[in-house]
Amino acid sequence: MSADLDAALLEAAGVILLERGFEELSVDGLVKRAGTTRPAFYRRYRNVADLVVKLLLAQHAVRLEETFDTGGLESDLFAVQNDQLAFFTDPLVRRSLPGFVASLRSDEELRQTFYDGFLFPRRRSTGLILQRGLARGEIRPGFDPEWICDLLTGPFLVRVVFPGTGRLDQALVQATVAAALGVLNPTSIVETS
Repeated sequence: MSADLDAALLEAAGVILLERGFEELSVDGLVKRAGTTRPAFYRRYRNVADLVVKLLLAQHAVRLEETFDTGGLESDLFAVQNDQLAFFTDPLVRRSLPGFVASLRSDEELRQTFYDGFLFPRRRSTGLILQRGLARGEIRPGFDPEWICDLLTGPFLVRVVFPGTGRLDQALVQATVAAALGVLNPTSIVETS
């Protein structure tokens, strides 16, 4: 029964987020739509933002290190960025992320949960891709993997949080990969210069 209630709450959150956005997501609306009570909600989640973290993790599990090993740095980065494009263009993400990100500023525990469960695995996976590129001799040592992660993800976040700043499309994928490769200074580019 507990698993059914968890699923009902996650489903209700997804529907409300798609219909009205994060700002309209409330405990009262969730429990009404899921057919449960406020105490049942609070036994599972601290607040609606905590539920959204669980929803995003359930819908967008991260296994990049298992998936994106195409044999080359550039193609691995394209695979990562195409995955990011799919994530950031997901209607659920687009409707929830701007308000959700704002809620992270005031909740250290939630911010850490989101980082540990969502951001860190993506950053670690990108770091593994960079290490493979280094081992293959595609890039030189001395790069900052955290900066590369920021460079790859930052433009997507800006365009979701601030609609109208640019499109989320293949042009953005290509631009972010080119920017990362420029910073990484791949040997193939260095040798032809």
